[in-house]
Amino acid sequence: MTTQTTLPAARTTERPDAAAIEAWLVAYLADRLGHDPAEIRRNVRFERMGVDSLAVVSMTGELEEWLGVKVEPTTAYDNPTISDLAAALAA
Repeated sequence: MTTQTTLPAARTTERPDAAAIEAWLVAYLADRLGHDPAEIRRNVRFERMGVDSLAVVSMTGELEEWLGVKVEPTTAYDNPTISDLAAALAA
C-alpha cells in the first residue's frame, strides 16, 4: 500500500538547491516505492532501490515539471544516486 506523500513545492524565482532537490527525490521515491521516507538512502544507486528504466523516465519527467527545466533520463544514469542527481541538477 502506497501512502500519498506531498512533494515539496518548487520555488518560483530560482532553481531549488541540492538539499531541496534531495528532499523532493526522497519524497517521490518513498511514495512510488511504498517506503517511509526515512528508509530511503541518498547514496544507494537507483537500480538497487528497485527503480527501473520506466521509473527513471517517469521520475525525470516529474522533475522537469517541478524544476521547470529539461531533465533527460540519462542524467539519472550519469548521476545514479539521490545525492548525485540532486547535486547535478542544482549546479
